[in-house]
Amino acid sequence: MNAEQLQFIFSLFSFVGVVGILFYIILERAKQEERKEELEHLEEKITSLQEYVHKLEEQQEESREPVEEENLKEKIIALYEDGKELSLIEDRLNIPKAKIEMVLKFHNLKKSDNWRNSVNENL
Repeated sequence: MNAEQLQFIFSLFSFVGVVGILFYIILERAKQEERKEELEHLEEKITSLQEYVHKLEEQQEESREPVEEENLKEKIIALYEDGKELSLIEDRLNIPKAKIEMVLKFHNLKKSDNWRNSVNENL
């Protein structure tokens, strides 16, 4: 092999290498575009699901009647006074723990106010 043939072979390999690198870059950019589109699609799904959950929560709040709320409060207080733990009450009545704690806190405040009123009346 003479020098011209070697130079041609090396230039051919260089050309193939450059074309390969360009092809790889193009493929990676195409994958990146697909990922962006998937991400946008998933974000749209998330927002639609969040809107759906928000609507369901609004419907649940609207559907509950004050009488039903009072019954729930009475059940919470009764179970707590029976010595049940908050997690058990939460599971049994399907009410968030924060709401149970709030009901019990107001119940305890009412009890303490009633105690003060009864002491003041007896004086």
